[in-house]
Amino acid sequence: MKKFVKTAALAVAVLLLAALVAPTLLRGKIAAIVKREANAALRAELDFDRLDISLLRHFPNASLELKGLRLSGVDAFAGDTILAARRISVVVSPLSLLGDGGFEVRKILLDRPAVHGRKLADGSVNWDIAVPSDQPEAADEAADAPSSFRLSVRDFRIDGAEVRYDDDSSRMHFSVAPLSLRLRGDLSAARSDLELALTAEGLRLVSGGIPLLSGAEAELDAVIGADLEAGRYTFSRNRLRLNAIEVGLDGWVELRDEAVAMDLRAGCDEVQFKEVLSLVPAFYTREFRNLSASGALAMDLWARGELRDGRLPAFGFSTSVTDGSFRYSSLPKAVTDIQIALSVANPGGGMDATVVDLSRFGLKMAGNSLSATFRATSLASDPAFSAAVDGVVDLGAVREVYPLERGVELAGRIMADLKASGRMSDIEAQRYEKLGAAGRFVVEGVTLTLPDLPEVHVRRAAATITPQAMTLGECGVTMGGSDLAANGQLTNYLGYLLRGDVLAGRLYVKSELLDLNEILAAAPGQPADGAETSADAADASADAATRAPEVPRNLDLSLHTDLRRILFQKMTISDLQGEMRVAGGTLSLQRLAMGLFGGKASVSGSYSTAAGAASPELKLSMNFSDASFQRTFEQLDAVQRLAPLFAKTGGTYGMTIDLRTPLDASMSPVMERFDATGEIRSADVRIQNIEAFDALAKALGNDALRRIEAKDVAIRFAVRNGRIATEPFDLRMGGVSMNLAGSTGLDQTIDYTARVQLPSGAAGGLVEKIGVNIGGTFSSPKITLGVKEAAEEAVKNVVDRQIEKLTGSKSLSEEVERQAERLRAEAAAAGEKLVRAAEEQRQKLVDGAESKGALAKVAARKAGDKLVEEAQKQAEKLRTEAERQIEKLTAEKSE
Repeated sequence: MKKFVKTAALAVAVLLLAALVAPTLLRGKIAAIVKREANAALRAELDFDRLDISLLRHFPNASLELKGLRLSGVDAFAGDTILAARRISVVVSPLSLLGDGGFEVRKILLDRPAVHGRKLADGSVNWDIAVPSDQPEAADEAADAPSSFRLSVRDFRIDGAEVRYDDDSSRMHFSVAPLSLRLRGDLSAARSDLELALTAEGLRLVSGGIPLLSGAEAELDAVIGADLEAGRYTFSRNRLRLNAIEVGLDGWVELRDEAVAMDLRAGCDEVQFKEVLSLVPAFYTREFRNLSASGALAMDLWARGELRDGRLPAFGFSTSVTDGSFRYSSLPKAVTDIQIALSVANPGGGMDATVVDLSRFGLKMAGNSLSATFRATSLASDPAFSAAVDGVVDLGAVREVYPLERGVELAGRIMADLKASGRMSDIEAQRYEKLGAAGRFVVEGVTLTLPDLPEVHVRRAAATITPQAMTLGECGVTMGGSDLAANGQLTNYLGYLLRGDVLAGRLYVKSELLDLNEILAAAPGQPADGAETSADAADASADAATRAPEVPRNLDLSLHTDLRRILFQKMTISDLQGEMRVAGGTLSLQRLAMGLFGGKASVSGSYSTAAGAASPELKLSMNFSDASFQRTFEQLDAVQRLAPLFAKTGGTYGMTIDLRTPLDASMSPVMERFDATGEIRSADVRIQNIEAFDALAKALGNDALRRIEAKDVAIRFAVRNGRIATEPFDLRMGGVSMNLAGSTGLDQTIDYTARVQLPSGAAGGLVEKIGVNIGGTFSSPKITLGVKEAAEEAVKNVVDRQIEKLTGSKSLSEEVERQAERLRAEAAAAGEKLVRAAEEQRQKLVDGAESKGALAKVAARKAGDKLVEEAQKQAEKLRTEAERQIEKLTAEKSE
């Protein structure tokens, strides 16, 4: 017996040791396999910090845990985290690991998962990450094959989840955090009661920029009778709460071949009106506890039939508010007589059978009333609609019924009496005679004051509508120091409002002052409801605040402008007149005339975001006259970077330029991709205190070069790859002229070559021209003189002049003929005299260059040496010439 006990104990010890050691030995290998296989099967990047396998933690079951899981997008979604989780734990039956029947999963836990779904404007989504199979038939067979997993889940939990969805195509955004869910039941049984408990906080839903939910709470407790073999699910004993509203759901859903059958009903017989207001973000987040309300809401939702091949089951939704009112205890007046009746119904069939009917909407507020109706049919094929709005809203009375934020002020009146009806096909075909549209919209004396933002005041805006057009008779607006007046006509406004079609028209715009710096700084940086406070929301707000303005693609507007003064960045633009057109995401400028940089300018070109709001592009053709160098430098950062010498240049200039460049978020050119060609002209240029010219003047020993006063300058230039390059051009500065060419870079580096024409006597009369290389930077230039070339020029000039001076003639033949009998003696004497004079002149050149600078000394020394050498050659030439003449005279005498 003792031997058996020992043997059993030893066996248990071995098994425990195996249970402890085997997972440790296999963990790294399994983790590498999981990562490799997952990344091969996904168009995404999967990674995790650690994979743990345990046979003891949930004994007798095995468990697998992934810690620090991350699933990241690629291509268009590179950098996006699709899924992240602190821990994912799965409990599996150990026997199923040994058999061929697949894995039997019994428990799943997701700890603090974060899910981000995103849909781009082009329709692509970040969750489409499965790599498509190269063999469709094999994929179909695999889909029909039984699953390798058998769910015997009795406990499925999600703790502290964060879920976010962004749809760029519809401008819909949804988020919830935290979210917790627990599902209990046996999913492997033929029949089971599934208990579902869900809580969600911080619910936020924005559609089209309008917040529909903000900071809302939801709770669901449900027991679902699941007949898993028949695919039938029966709802009983369930409760759904959204903020203060509770809704019950009864009925069943059955999954059939290619169809879903149902008989469901949800609703609340009667809900207090205050509970209805809890769904409205503006009420639920502002002193909701101090709000008293009366009236009741009734709601009913049902669906009965099959959802099959695009056909809908019969369904109906109706909600009504009768004699509703609300009032804040701290305010003197209430909103009363709130009446709402809305229904959406379909008898069963296609979407076209659905009827949306807002038969009644009305309220009274501080003596003002507002009412509206709306009805729509044939929603899928050819929507037909009728709508009406009638009422007056005194914005000054809002403060009496609603607690505004500190610093917020409203005033003015809005009056509307509008009716519209018709079919979408008539709008698209522009059969305006078949539409009904009439009415008037007037805004008077409206003032909006918000903290830290300029005040907005609408003096008056009045518009009338017909089916063909909306006519803006007048519109006067001020925002801070800016003012704007407009009138004109808009066509296809119905298609624009209902379907987002292109809005066309012509407007006449006037302004005495348009401060774009103030307006752009006032662009909203926070969400409309102020609900987002997370780091992500702050980042998004910062991006929105600095984003370059996007030109709408669904506008085709012609604007005739008369703008007296515009402030943009550091520029002041005056008397801007001409035509602008907004079409297809591009703002086109057509021969705009304006005052700019102290002169006049004519501008044509475009600003376009057609390729995307994140990549605006600017194209301009400009012609300047009488513009100031100094003002241009002060007002344009691009000039400060590429042409800093403008800062120290006096006078005016004219210029023609054609440029093309992308812009960054601050509307500044991306200089590395700035491309331009043009010509700058000036009748009067004054430059002084430029380090490069100071260094040049010092090197040449000529202070005249420190101050340049040039006349009639014309410079051709091109800007590419971040450098501005000039073709050769001439500068005249008193007695000095210069030919200059080269380039300047964004890093302030300069690379120029110059040919300087020196004034008489500037280098001891030895050098007339000198080449100069100017490198380094504007603040630290490096001057290199062409000394070798200058010395060679000095030698040539000195030798030519001195030889002629010493010989007294260009030819020796005349002297030889006059003194034939003394030819040899005279030739020898003349040669000696020539060499002696050259040696004396060499010493004079060297002595005279002492005070002329380094260049003159080098040139004098080389010129003197060369002069003596040439004198010696000329002396020998004299002797040779004498002998030749003697031979010639002797020959003539013998004849």
